[in-house]
Amino acid sequence: METEPGKRINIRYKCRLDDGRVYLVGEHNTLEFVVGAGRVPPALEQGLMGMARGDHRVIRVPANEANLFPFPLGSHFAFSTDRAPGVAYDFGPGLGGDVSLSLGRRDYREPLPAGQDVFFEIEMLSVEMP
Repeated sequence: METEPGKRINIRYKCRLDDGRVYLVGEHNTLEFVVGAGRVPPALEQGLMGMARGDHRVIRVPANEANLFPFPLGSHFAFSTDRAPGVAYDFGPGLGGDVSLSLGRRDYREPLPAGQDVFFEIEMLSVEMP
């Protein structure tokens, strides 16, 4: 079954910008939605047409549509430390010495820079009738 308007699809995605930076979306980098419902940018929806389960594709979403994608809270750019902005560490004594505890802000989403297209690396997980 191929992707077309009215079908419910589930995708796995990874995002990167024109300059090569990777936008991390966490462990839950899947999204399920009905095609044509307006939940994702039009360019992404158009690029998904004709895909079947197991297909892979890279789809460019222009900068003016990129923020229409429902990125989850906690999304951020990959840094050398692989932690989101606003994450701090707290240190305390442990049985084997001092230990650290990560105190993250899960209510934050790092904004995408203006003017950069986003490339979605897509894997089609399922295509079904709603």
